[in-house]
Order: sequence, then structure tokens, then C-alpha cells
Amino acid sequence: MTLPGAHTLLLEQPWTARSLFLRTRFRMDVRDERGTPLATVAERAGLGPLRRLLRATGFSGRTRFDLVVADRGHPVLRLTKGAGRPPVQVFAPDGALIGSVRNEGRGAAGLYDANGDRLASLGDAAGFTTRRITEREGRRVRRDTVRLRPGTPEPVRSLAIAAAIAHDVVRGVGTNHAGGGPIDLPF
Repeated sequence: MTLPGAHTLLLEQPWTARSLFLRTRFRMDVRDERGTPLATVAERAGLGPLRRLLRATGFSGRTRFDLVVADRGHPVLRLTKGAGRPPVQVFAPDGALIGSVRNEGRGAAGLYDANGDRLASLGDAAGFTTRRITEREGRRVRRDTVRLRPGTPEPVRSLAIAAAIAHDVVRGVGTNHAGGGPIDLPF
């Protein structure tokens, strides 16, 4: 089963003291509900010294992000966010703009097409739960779960996946779960 065909996605990030306080690079594994790896999410390029420093503070969510979602090394989606609080733009592997994901406050994310028209909210397209701490292969991970509603059409489906994957970026936390507010605890 490939990423586009999966209805339930487990989004896992390392959960250690170091990742909680000092992580500067975005990294996530995407699995299906049986735990089979579907994709990885990582930054496309290295970070300069200033961005690395900002990512270790409460300003992490206001730095630029350029993420690639790859299935066995082949790009599936690309997500970018500029400095400040602009929306996260979502691109197809060929570089075509699919749409954007915008923070609508209190953890809500709006899904917009390439023309800027609102299509749905993340909650309309998928059930999304965050911050469950569990173990995977002997290591602690934070697991977010997204359950896409069957029959969700494109581009809403791709935008919902992007919104779930980049939820911390969209809500302005970035990689620093302890900066800029309460620590991102599992409750």
C-alpha cells in the first residue's frame, strides 16, 4: 500500500529529552496502521547557523521550512513555509502547487486550493489525534494519528496529509516543543 492509498497514517517523531529541547531539523516517519513504513519526512537542505540557533528557541516555528515527503526515496509531496507565519504551501513531485494549509487558530488548519479558495478544514477531511507517546523498535516516539475519511477527493486528501504531517509547523511550534509556550506534553 502506498502513501496515497492509506486511510490511517501513524506519524512518528523521536521523543527524547534531546529531541524535545534541542532538535533543530524536522524529521518524521509515516507508517500505516500495521506499522509498515510508508514514507519519511525530512528537511530538503541543511540549516545555516542562524536558523539552527533560532530552531533551538521559541522562534523555531517562525523559521523557514522546506520538507519533502518521500516514499522509498521517491518524492510524494513537498511542503514549504517562509519566515514568519505564512501558510504552508504544498507541491506535487513535479513542482505544481496543490494548495496551502493555513493555521486557523487553536490547532485548526484550513485546506486551500492553488487559487486560495478554502476547500475544507483538516477536521472535515480527517480525524486527527496528536501527542501519544509510545515505543517503536525500543525507542520512545511521539505518535500522531490521522484517519482520512474514505472517498476524500484530491486535492483535499493530499492537503489533509500535508496538514497532519506539518501540524507543528502550521501551528507555529516548528521543531522546538518546549519553546514559546507550555512544553508539548503527551496529554
